[in-house]
Amino acid sequence: MHLRRSDSSNLSLLTYTSDRVGGYLDDVPIHGISMLGNEATDLVSIDLSFLKDYTCSESVKVVGSSNGLVCLVTGVHCNEAKDMDGVEISEIIIWNPATRQCRVIPKPLLAENINYRPATSTFGFGFSDNHNTNDYKIVGIFHKQVQVFTRSTNCWRQVEGSVFPSHNDYFRGDSICLNGVLYWMAPAISDRSFERLVLSFNLRDEALDVIQLPSTGGVLDRRLLSWKNSLAFTCVVAFGINEIQGWAKTSDDSDESTGTWTKPFSIDSSILSAYGRIIGIWKDQVLIQSVTINGFGLFLYDPKTETRGQCLPKPEAMNYYNAKLVNYVESLVLV
Repeated sequence: MHLRRSDSSNLSLLTYTSDRVGGYLDDVPIHGISMLGNEATDLVSIDLSFLKDYTCSESVKVVGSSNGLVCLVTGVHCNEAKDMDGVEISEIIIWNPATRQCRVIPKPLLAENINYRPATSTFGFGFSDNHNTNDYKIVGIFHKQVQVFTRSTNCWRQVEGSVFPSHNDYFRGDSICLNGVLYWMAPAISDRSFERLVLSFNLRDEALDVIQLPSTGGVLDRRLLSWKNSLAFTCVVAFGINEIQGWAKTSDDSDESTGTWTKPFSIDSSILSAYGRIIGIWKDQVLIQSVTINGFGLFLYDPKTETRGQCLPKPEAMNYYNAKLVNYVESLVLV
């Protein structure tokens, strides 16, 4: 059940990592989540102190959001370097920000040679049917081993017979869920290669598939997102063409494996104050994180008018990086 709010469809969660005031990356980073409301200036930081009742973790990652529920993966540092390669997954938590309910999900049983580190694990979260909000699924990919957690059974099971299309033993990346299908950007050959493909997992029949990307030339970065409820990705084009391109999959039905790729917008480098990357779509506007001599900033870009919009306030009075926008709608769905 969704809350009856006229602006609930425009809500988003802005996740980010921040360093302490006066510090830099050698400090233990602070992980935060802010709510982006109906107006661009309505950016409210969410108090995550409640997580102390469920975990002693030092890091929080938003895996995904669907029907008002948010899937979090928390981790603790197990080495002195305090980098991502030394983080062990602590808990998997389902959280409803509207009701403040939380549920800790049991971790899957893995083979002895497979660990729970985010550097070698990939997760996805969603509902196979948006009209049935009683049963969600969490998908975990560990060294080509695919496991699925279902709320109704409260347990994990391995998906047998899945042919993993990536040449890598593992990959890490953010997932998006559209129309009951999870998508990840995955390496086609190796992490050192520019080649990428889209890995899809249908939450209904639990079939793993591949979607080929269009040829965009040499690129520095590709990121998946949702553009007008369609699968899309952005890329920073290199080798003489300094722009950010947005590509969207057009299809006659909800099956994104069919259809064609189109380019609804591109952003020239003159729009960006320095380096910039797209971190999400909000009300058909592109949210861009930029890096300037004054630090990190967020601003909106309207592809329709090709104009740069207003800047968003920082979530905290400190520097931040690794920002990501997650679509969210308030609901009373049980965790």
